[in-house]
Amino acid sequence: MSDVVLVLIALAAWIVVGLVTALWMARRGHRSPGWMFMGAVFGPVLAVTAGERVEHAPQGPPPAGTAEGQGLLRVLVGVDGSPESRQALRTAVHLFGPYAPTLVAAVVADYDSAEAERAGDPAAAVRRRIGTPDRDVTPYLTGYEVLAGPPAEALGRYARENRMDLVVVGRHGRGLSKRLMGSVPQALLREGAVPVLVTGGPGAPRRR
Repeated sequence: MSDVVLVLIALAAWIVVGLVTALWMARRGHRSPGWMFMGAVFGPVLAVTAGERVEHAPQGPPPAGTAEGQGLLRVLVGVDGSPESRQALRTAVHLFGPYAPTLVAAVVADYDSAEAERAGDPAAAVRRRIGTPDRDVTPYLTGYEVLAGPPAEALGRYARENRMDLVVVGRHGRGLSKRLMGSVPQALLREGAVPVLVTGGPGAPRRR
C-alpha cells in the first residue's frame, strides 16, 4: 500500500472521529454548526475534550441573548498588537462569531503591567492592541481580558479555568512579542488541554 493511500486513510479517520464526536455532542445539546467544523479540523483532539465539555455543560436556560438551539461555543483569542494577532481575531469572528455566545479577546502582559492595566480599563488595554475598531469584529466580542505571566501559560490557564472550547492565536508576533507569542502555539499544542487554532497571517487559518 502506497504512502499516499495511507495518508488519505489516516486523514479520513481523523475527520470521521471528529465528526462522530460532534454528532455525539449534538445529541447532548451542543448543536452549534461550529462543532462540526471543529470536529473536521481537530478530529480526535475534540474527542478528548468533548467528555469534559458535555459533563460540565450548564444546566437550565441558556444565557441571556443566546438564541434557542444555538450552541454554547466558548472561544478565547490571544492578541498582542501584531498584524498576525489581529488577523487571528478576524478569523475567529469569521469562523465562530455567529455561533459563540462567548468570544473573549485577551492580551498577556508582565505581572506589573497587567496589574496597572487591570486597575484602569482592561477593555481599553485590549482595544489598543487590536487597533482601529473593525465593525465586523467588535459586535461579536463579549469580553476583554488582561492576563499576566508567560503568554502560553496565561492563555492556557485562563482557557482551563473558564472552560473555553478553543484558543485562537496568530503564528507570530511583533518585536519582543515575536519571541514570546511565537512560541505560544507550540506550547499550547504540547499542553493539549484545549484545542488550538493557529492562523498564518493574512491568508487562511493554519489548522493544527
